[in-house]
Amino acid sequence: MNQSPRQEFEREIEGVKDLHESLVRGAGGTPGGTWLFFGGLVLAAAGTWFFLSNVQVTTMPIGMVSGLFNRGMFGDGMPAMSTGVVFAPIFVGLVLLFYDASWKSGWALFYVGLALIVIEILSRIQFLMSMRTSSLLLMLGMVAAGIGMMLRSFRDASVPPAGPTGPAKQS
Repeated sequence: MNQSPRQEFEREIEGVKDLHESLVRGAGGTPGGTWLFFGGLVLAAAGTWFFLSNVQVTTMPIGMVSGLFNRGMFGDGMPAMSTGVVFAPIFVGLVLLFYDASWKSGWALFYVGLALIVIEILSRIQFLMSMRTSSLLLMLGMVAAGIGMMLRSFRDASVPPAGPTGPAKQS
């Protein structure tokens, strides 16, 4: 059957609408939700940025490994020896490896020394936060709201949400 030009035009418009809907699906493949997702992402990122910009990172004078040597040997907690003792195993391991790279003891000393250095560096890091409680709660609220918005964007907006006891029964 021949269709009128108006019917053909309407059919083509419906085809374009279907193509547009298939291309512009929301977050998680659900209709809608894309703007909600990106709004939540911006909110969570801003809250995280404000939170991290208020945290100060400092280092302590004695780490875990050097502290064991200082407190364990001399008991008073005062720095009695240099923290350079942490570098002794890696130094001896490198000497052995440059002498003969096939020695397992050289490799073991190298890896133990490397682990001691990483532990010493990480144990010296100290985080300090100097902010008001209201600011902290606002920042954490921004992060929580943003994550909630991002998670809600994955729901299908055309389906009504279930109540706390489950979906409503229809008679």
